[in-house]
This record gives sequence, C-alpha cells and structure tokens, in this order.
Amino acid sequence: MKKPIEDWYLKQTTANKLIFEAAQLNIAQSFDSFLNTFNSGGFLTIFHKKPQKLGIYVYGSVGCGKSMLMQELFNQVPTQKKIRMHFHQFMHTIQQKLTQIKHDNPLAQIALELKQSYSLIFLDEMHVNDIATAMILNNLFRSLFAQQIYLITSSNYAPDSLYPDGLMRERFLPAIALIKNKLNIVELNTHKDYRLNNSPPNQLFFIKHPKYKTELLEVFNHIASLPPAQKNETIENSFIEIQNREIPFIKKSMNIIWFDFDIICGDMRSQLDYLELSSKFEWFIIENIHPLKKNNKNVVTRFTMLIDILYDNKKKLALSSSCEIEDIYPKHDFTDEFTRCISRLYEMHTNQYLDPHNI
Repeated sequence: MKKPIEDWYLKQTTANKLIFEAAQLNIAQSFDSFLNTFNSGGFLTIFHKKPQKLGIYVYGSVGCGKSMLMQELFNQVPTQKKIRMHFHQFMHTIQQKLTQIKHDNPLAQIALELKQSYSLIFLDEMHVNDIATAMILNNLFRSLFAQQIYLITSSNYAPDSLYPDGLMRERFLPAIALIKNKLNIVELNTHKDYRLNNSPPNQLFFIKHPKYKTELLEVFNHIASLPPAQKNETIENSFIEIQNREIPFIKKSMNIIWFDFDIICGDMRSQLDYLELSSKFEWFIIENIHPLKKNNKNVVTRFTMLIDILYDNKKKLALSSSCEIEDIYPKHDFTDEFTRCISRLYEMHTNQYLDPHNI
C-alpha cells in the first residue's frame, strides 16, 4: 500500500517543519487508506457493488492540524473533479440553489448537478448552528451519497455533538446516523493549538493603543496606495450595499474597507453579508473591538462567523481593541466556536499569515 500522506508528514517532521505528533501520524495513515481505496476505484470496482464508506469525518480540537492534513490529502488525490470549501460556504451555495430549482426533489437534482463536476468534496469546519442547515443536511448528504460523491470533512465536534440543544434537534438525528454510517469517523486526539507556535506577530493589531486611529489610518492609506493606485478612490463615512441592505463604513477603497465593530457585528448582519464582502475586498479593518458581556452572545456569534469567513478566504485583517483578544468574551462562557475564533485571530496576527510579499 502506498503511503504518500504518511511519507509527506514524516518528511516534514524530520526537517523540523512540523512537530511530530502520534495523533497526526494516525490521521495521515487513515488518509492513506482512503486514498488507496479511492485510487483503486474502491469496493465498487473490486466487488461490483457500492462502497460501504464514502469518505472521512475527522474531528479534533482547535488548531490541532486537521486542515493541514486535509490539504495534503486534497493535493494527493489525482482527480481534477474535486473541490475544497468551508462548510458554511458550501451550505450557502446549496441554499442559493434551492431557491432556483423547481423540482420535486431539489436536493437530489443538486446532487446530480454536483456529480457532473465533482467526485470528491472536501468540507472544512463542519458545524451546525442554525435550523435551516440542520433540517436539510440529512437529505442533502443522502443525495450526495446516492450519487457516489465522496466527502472528506473536518469538525471540532464528534458527530454526536453536532447541533447540541438545537431547535427540533430530534429531526437532525438521522443526519448524525447517516454521517456515522457512511463516513469513517476518526479523531485527531491532541489538545495542542499549533497556530500559537506560528511566526512572529505582524504590526496590524492595535491592542489598548492610545493612538489606534492614527495607526489604522496609516494601514488604510498604505493599502489604498498599492497598484493600481489610480483606481483606488477613497470614500469616507458612507454606505455599501450588501445583500440589498446598506452597511455604514468608515472608509473604503478598491481593495480595503474599514468598519466599526458594533456596525459590522451588530444587528441585521449575517453570514451572507460577510461572504459577499469577502468576495469584494482583500483587506479589512475592524475598529473599536471591546469586551462583551455574557448576554452579547449574538454579537460573538457574528464576530466568529466574520473571522471564519475572512480566515477561510485568506483575507488580511487590521484591528483595534480596547482589551486583549482573549478577553473579548467572558472566559467562563467560552464556546468551542469562539475558542476557534481566538486561535484564528492569533494566526492572522502573524507574518506567516500576512505574507509580506502582498503588502
């Protein structure tokens, strides 16, 4: 049996590019098993029947290396009929299609269309936190599996812990059973957050800084001056139309936009807003982040969604905060989602994430 993922992982650790973790090696070996089955055509070719398993569900704590290993598996799969997306972005695409398709079984039709382009779908950070996703997930996955579309997905949660205490959760339980039946469930059992071992911090996070306005203005002016500067018209204190609604901003240019925290994470904002904004701008400034109380969970949820989307789309971020990042939300009420948000902010606050060639 070939071991391309394991070989790659051991080469990285031998070269001191990664710290060896037995748990990560176990995941690499699981990915190799999948890759060999997938490359051979699986049980469908060998036994002339449908494969019993159609992918992998890997779960583990924040920053433990799931995405890194998934990316190498994505690189190694020889087919071009593959795609990797954030789970929430994928679900947004599905929900958009549902509004456009007139069919007795629209999810089956969507799966049929997806099969024309993809035999393998990678989904990062599977997390179910709204009833709309919960209610369609069982039929969606069942339709994808019926088309023999393989799924590789990561999550911070074991399948049984998805959508905890959610509205009408009993109707979501068949989706959990389907995931456990059709995907190999593997745990990356380490609690180290390797994002905290990243490169030195960049100079774009202004924490408890008395002159943060001046500093953020310098960041904005520098980015707005990048080529093609003649197209970078700067507009101040106006509105941008997103999802047919106006969102006030402080400044914007062609490739950067500057928001107040209470505006961009306030009422009426949604994941759809953040997805559209991330498609329009490369750089974001968030001003005046401040400590939130326990009853501000909706704001925290929106902030977490915003950071997830910026991170997944490799967007650059500058910010100001009146408190340390880890003190934005009460420690005694941290959710797994906000812990992930903090971890991603630490990574976004590094030179390695920023890539100085882009500024």
